Amino acid sequence: MNFRHLTIAVLGTCLCCLFYSCTDPNDFEEHHILENENWSMHDPITFAFDIADTSALYQFGMHFRYTDTFPWQDLFLFMQTTLPDGRLSQDTLHCFLFGPDGKPLGKGHRVKELEIGYSLLRFPMPGHYSLRFTQGMRAEKIRGIASIGISLKKTESVTQ
Repeated sequence: MNFRHLTIAVLGTCLCCLFYSCTDPNDFEEHHILENENWSMHDPITFAFDIADTSALYQFGMHFRYTDTFPWQDLFLFMQTTLPDGRLSQDTLHCFLFGPDGKPLGKGHRVKELEIGYSLLRFPMPGHYSLRFTQGMRAEKIRGIASIGISLKKTESVTQ
């Protein structure tokens, strides 16, 4: 191995350690890319994660990447949560992607990016959770949605 390859290897290792050390193990963020920027009502998107600290508060956020070809101002999502004990909870989320004037609320050129912080959550029990999202736009397939993501960021620890 010559000096150049050794330098690149050491620099790469240092960068990986830096990025790894900056990632909080209590945070979760994941994105699902939708093929051809289309989302069928028959193709749910599922996110799965583990929660260990039930005394903590988590900021729940949704992340959208979308284009001007999305034909509506807002997006309705059906969210089904599966708790570690198998119980199910269902909710409907209403997300505005465009303002009343028709301008996108997200930033970007062709593809807009928008993050919506929803609420602070405290999980009732430790274990494995899953969130399953289905588009609720009453159309078989919607166009203009490039990806959907969620984030959970631990905000503080509260004793009970």
